[in-house]
Amino acid sequence: MVHFAALRQFLRWTENPVADRPIVWTLPSGEPSHRRWLTRDQLNQLYRSSSGAARILVGLEALNGMRRVEALRLRFKDMLMDENCLLVNGKGGQGGKWRNIPMHRSVRQDLIQWGRGHHPDDRVIPLSKSGADLLLARAVRTAGLPDGLKVSHHDLRRSFGRLAYEAGMDLVQLKNMLGHASVEMSVHYIGLDSERMREGLERFSKVVG
Repeated sequence: MVHFAALRQFLRWTENPVADRPIVWTLPSGEPSHRRWLTRDQLNQLYRSSSGAARILVGLEALNGMRRVEALRLRFKDMLMDENCLLVNGKGGQGGKWRNIPMHRSVRQDLIQWGRGHHPDDRVIPLSKSGADLLLARAVRTAGLPDGLKVSHHDLRRSFGRLAYEAGMDLVQLKNMLGHASVEMSVHYIGLDSERMREGLERFSKVVG
């Protein structure tokens, strides 16, 4: 958001008409205007209070770091139970790069139960994007999280990334789990860039000033 705001300000300064075209600067649907993270307790509360398709969706995003589109594309044949892995079809209009990621043990248990009686080609969560948004919103209300707390699919992924990093997952592993193109992207996505700046400034303040 900071980069977009600076660019728009520059374009206004140069009197470029693009700066005043709202459609150019409108965030895509489902993209929050700022980054949020759930605490470990909030994430556990949301996951444990969810059931059915909502529990599967929250588990895939918050415990395995998948994108909404990846969770909705997942089919039962992509659950590689013998390898304890998920075959994930990345973002992209017609599908993106495939990656193989390990399953969180709770997600694995849920998927075993959820998959009984389904055909391998069936989608695990047969919903549209808007349907998934409504499902998550209901799950958040049911969980009894703080009033006014809005939780997006991106928030669940970011929370997964930050908590996984704090639990000891290194940045290369995290990049691969999230399907990012670079470690730098993962660092920014989970907020480590600002955290590291604050930590560095705190160390500096003990030496100078």
